[in-house]
Amino acid sequence: MNSLDSVTMKVAKNMKTYILSMTMILSANLYALDCPADSSYHIDLRTLLPNGSPNPTFNQVISTGLCGCVGFTAELSGIEEDSTLTLSLLLLDNEPIRGTQIDIFHDAGNSLSYDQGGNVVKGDKLENLDDPTTPTVIESMTVLANEMDGFVRVMAYSTSRANTTGDGMEGSLFHLTFKAVNGLAALPATISFGLGSLDLPGTSMDPEILNVACSFPDTSNMVSFSTTNLSVMSENGIPLKYNLSQNYPNPFNPSTKISFDLIEGGQSTLIVYNLLGKKINTLMNYSLNAGHHSIEWNGLDDNGQSVASGVYFYELRSGDFIAKKKMLLLR
Repeated sequence: MNSLDSVTMKVAKNMKTYILSMTMILSANLYALDCPADSSYHIDLRTLLPNGSPNPTFNQVISTGLCGCVGFTAELSGIEEDSTLTLSLLLLDNEPIRGTQIDIFHDAGNSLSYDQGGNVVKGDKLENLDDPTTPTVIESMTVLANEMDGFVRVMAYSTSRANTTGDGMEGSLFHLTFKAVNGLAALPATISFGLGSLDLPGTSMDPEILNVACSFPDTSNMVSFSTTNLSVMSENGIPLKYNLSQNYPNPFNPSTKISFDLIEGGQSTLIVYNLLGKKINTLMNYSLNAGHHSIEWNGLDDNGQSVASGVYFYELRSGDFIAKKKMLLLR
C-alpha cells in the first residue's frame, strides 16, 4: 500500500471514495519525475538562500547545481460524505533538504477551499529523517498549510538539523485535502493545479549546489485533472458501479493505460477496434475479480505489428456490462 492509499484509508472509513484519473500532463512526467542528478539547465525557484538572504537568481535559468523535483501524482482522491478532495505531491531529492515551502494554485475558484475543512498530511519523504546531531533518534518534519489570497501555502520544517536522505528516490512529500464546498458533484469538469514559488533549502551553504526545481508544474504550465470519470469505491475497495475510464495518456505514443471497475468477478474482455470496426487487438479475455483494474496497450495488433496513427475504439464486456470509448494514437 502506498502513502496515498494509507491516507485515503484513514479518512475513508465507512465512506465512499472517488478516484479522479488524470487526463492530461502538460510538462512534468508525474508517474515518475524526470529529475537528473546534475541538471544542465533548470529553473531556480528558491526565493531565499540557506542563510535567509534573498536569492538573486530566483526564477532564472541556471546551469549548475543539483536539483530537486516536485510534481503531482497521477490521481486525486475524494470522499463523498465529507465532500473533500485530496491532492498529493511527489518529491525527488537528489540532495538532502531541511524543509520546503510551496504555493499551490488551482483554477476551481470557490469550489475548493482549504480553510473551510481542509487538512495536510506529511508524506514518507518527511518521515525517518537523518540528523547528524542525534543519530539514534528518528525524526520527522512538521507540516502546515494556510490558505492565502488565491493559493494555499504549504510549509514543512524541523526545529533540529534533521533532513531528508537525499537518495535520489521518488517519494510523497505531502497530501493536501481541500473542502469541496458544494460537494464533489458540483466541481468543474476539469481542475488544473500548478505551483507558485518553491523553496527546497538544502544542507549545503553553497548556493550553486542547493536543491532547485528542474521538473515541476508551474502556474503557466498547470496540470489538469478530469472530474468526469469517477470510480466509486466502497471502503473495502470494491467498486459500487461498473466503469470504463478514458485511456491515459490520450492522445498517446507509444503506449496508453486503460482502467476499469468491475463490481462482480467473471469472464471479461477488452478489445481494440479500428474505425471500420475491425478487431485490432484482444487485450484481455479471461476471468477477473471484482475491483479496479488497468491494462496497457502498446499500439500493436494481435500479430505484434505496430498499427498506424489514427482513432481507435476499445470495448469492455463483463457480464451484462458493455462500454466503449475512443482513443487517438499519434506516431
